[in-house]
Amino acid sequence: MDVVVADNDLALLKSLEIVLKGEGHQVRTFSDPLEACRHLVDGCDLDVLVLDYLMPILTGTDLLCRVCQWRKVDFTVILISGHTDIIGLDDLEEIGVDHFLPKPIDLHRLCDLVAAGAASNSGIVRHMNLERA
Repeated sequence: MDVVVADNDLALLKSLEIVLKGEGHQVRTFSDPLEACRHLVDGCDLDVLVLDYLMPILTGTDLLCRVCQWRKVDFTVILISGHTDIIGLDDLEEIGVDHFLPKPIDLHRLCDLVAAGAASNSGIVRHMNLERA
């Protein structure tokens, strides 16, 4: 399954890449949200998008909104953040975020969400199931 991860924390980005590749996923990582946006808008294969909320230049939600202007959101979106006090879960569902994971990330939970999201995006209607894990 194809997974894109965008986070400006290079150590975390590398860790997530290792873990998700170890689960058998094709993983593309971006530390620059603008570069991630360009990649996503270009129409890459994508089953799951993992976004950090607070990145320089663009927040994860801003990045998602830009992508939604250019392509159909037929993939699962997982938002991660250490700033749980500034994120309204109701607002996230409206813009297309399916799951929220606070940092530090529970890697087992992330792997479960990625596997479930990838499986549910095989041409079947996308289900909104925003939850705080």
